[in-house]
Amino acid sequence: MKRLACVLVLAALVATANAGPITPGDLVICRFGDGSAALGTAATKVFLDEYTTSGSLVQSIAVSSAGSSALTAVGNATTEGVISRSQDGTRLVFAGYRKDAGGTSPSSDTPATTNRVIGWVGDSGVVDTSIGLTDPTGSFRSATTVDGAHYYISAASNYLRYVATPGPASTSVQIDARNSRQVNLLNNELFASNGSTAITPKVQSYGILPTTATVPTPIVTLALTDAVHGFVVLDLDPNIAGADTVYGLSTVLSQLVKWSYNGTSWSQTGFISSSASNLAGVVTGSNVTLYLTSPTTLSTLTDTSGQGGTLNGTLTSLATAGTYTAFRGIGILPEPASLLLLGLGVALIRRR
Repeated sequence: MKRLACVLVLAALVATANAGPITPGDLVICRFGDGSAALGTAATKVFLDEYTTSGSLVQSIAVSSAGSSALTAVGNATTEGVISRSQDGTRLVFAGYRKDAGGTSPSSDTPATTNRVIGWVGDSGVVDTSIGLTDPTGSFRSATTVDGAHYYISAASNYLRYVATPGPASTSVQIDARNSRQVNLLNNELFASNGSTAITPKVQSYGILPTTATVPTPIVTLALTDAVHGFVVLDLDPNIAGADTVYGLSTVLSQLVKWSYNGTSWSQTGFISSSASNLAGVVTGSNVTLYLTSPTTLSTLTDTSGQGGTLNGTLTSLATAGTYTAFRGIGILPEPASLLLLGLGVALIRRR
C-alpha cells in the first residue's frame, strides 16, 4: 500500500509539473490533435499551447481526454475550440465534450449521452473541466463569463444560452435562436457572432448580461451567405460610450474586417485577406496588435490607424501547427499591472 501511495503521489506531481504557470501577456492557443493520426470526426484530444508573442513555444498543456474530467473536441470541426477571455481577465474559457478521445463524433450525441463541457484555465496553468451541461445539442463552440459565477455559451443547434448555476450537470436558458459562433463580454455587455444564413447581422449585441430570451441589436451586417467566426470588441475612444471597434473574421470571404462606431452608427473601416478563423487583440496606445490563428498558422498584424481609421498593417507568420494537428482559438491573459479594459477580446497595454 505504501508503494502504491508513493506511485500515486509521484504521478500527481508529474501531472502538476507538466502544467506550468502561464506567463501573462503570452498567447494561449487551443490545439486539436496529438499528431498521431489525421483529424476526423472522432473525439479528439485538446491541448493548450502557450507561445510568446514572437512565436516561440513555451509549453503544451494537455486537457484531460478520458473519464469524468474529459474535455475533447470534434477533430476536424473548424468552428469549435474558440477561446474567450473572462471579463475580469482571470481565465481563458473554451468548450468541448465529456467523451473519451477516440470515440465517435461527440457533436452527434445527445447531451444526456455526452454532456457538453465548459473548460477554463488561469495563469496557474491548471485546467478546470468540472462544468458539464446536459441540454445543449449539436456542435458546442464557445463560452465566456464575467468572473466564473455565470456563463454564456454558443452552439450550432441550441444557439446562444445562459448558464445561471454552473456545475457538473448544469442546465441553460436560451437567449437567442441563432447559429452562434463566439461569445464575448465588454463592460457587462454580451456580444455574439454567428454563421446563420437566415439573417444579415453577423455580430450582435444582447445588452447588459441577459438572462432570458433577448432581441439583439445588430453591430456588423453582411450578406446572408457570409459568416463571422472569431472577433474582438474594443472600447478605444473614451469620448464614445461603450464598444466602438470590432475586428472580425469572415470565414466565407476569407477576410479580416474592421468596423468602427462614431457614436451613432457602425461602418466598415477596411479589410485585408486572411484565412484565419480566430483572433485576440492587445492595445498599446492607439495601436491594436492582433494575433490570428488559422488551422495551420499563427500570425500577427498591428493596426496603427486608431479608432475610426482604415485598417492597415501586414500579416506576419509566427508559428505553424504540426502534422495531424490544428490550431483553433487563441486568447491572452492580461498582465495584472497593465490591465486597461476588462472583457474578452478587450485588450491590454503590455509592458515593453
